[in-house]
Amino acid sequence: MADEIPALGTDENKEYRFRQLHGKTLRFQVKTSHDCHVAFTSAAEETDPMVEVFIGAWEGAASAIRFKKADDLVKVDTPDIVTEAEYREFWIAVDHNEVRVGKAGEWEPLMQAPIPEPFEITHYGYSTGWGATGWWKFLNDRVLNTEDCLTYNFEPVYGDSITFSVACSNDAHLALTSGAEETSPMYEIFIGGWENQHSAIRLNKEGKGDDMAKVETPDVVCCEEERKFYVSFRNGQIKVGYKDTDPFLEWTDPEPWKITHVGYCTGWGATGKWKLEI
Repeated sequence: MADEIPALGTDENKEYRFRQLHGKTLRFQVKTSHDCHVAFTSAAEETDPMVEVFIGAWEGAASAIRFKKADDLVKVDTPDIVTEAEYREFWIAVDHNEVRVGKAGEWEPLMQAPIPEPFEITHYGYSTGWGATGWWKFLNDRVLNTEDCLTYNFEPVYGDSITFSVACSNDAHLALTSGAEETSPMYEIFIGGWENQHSAIRLNKEGKGDDMAKVETPDVVCCEEERKFYVSFRNGQIKVGYKDTDPFLEWTDPEPWKITHVGYCTGWGATGKWKLEI
């Protein structure tokens, strides 16, 4: 169960409102007639360099990725991509020195471009302008609650890493799948399993589950504190760690496959409070 996402308004003055970016992918819903603008920067302000993404600009007819307020790296026709009549959902991934922009439920980006001068992205800004006002909902703001039931709740993943926080007494479980359900094959990641003493990566394939890596992690999760973790899964290399640290758990699958969803749940006596940056 998720808490209601707060709606944030923007006026037509083209002034970015900045927030910290905790992961590598931003998912949001926006309701505006045109000119949905998102900036990615190295501080809570406009910086040099910075990347800007325009969705439904040029009177709603086109979208673009711009670098350093100069030339557009890419520009595509996207008529009627946004509307003031309803929220439309998008994702923007900023990883591997590249920007990719897409619609919810579509893993093929509608536009993408390499960043000419790579820099550390720490914040994003959002705005509307050129006569348009807007309402925004950032899915990264949701607080997600899980019961003691070992039933996964699934979310789409558009990059190859996720950052999240969780508060639980034990058994924070994640599933990496090729659909919005348990699939075969499927990777499961157990953080604080075995009474909060171990963590593991399990491969489930053809009805059989094997722990491919298992390490001691005493008290790795806590019900009184939201602890931040990351999971990356590029090219079959699965790594798990505390945010901004080296991984404490990893394994490489020699036969990787495309991951499109992540499931999360708690169990074995634990409930959980989650925030996902995916």
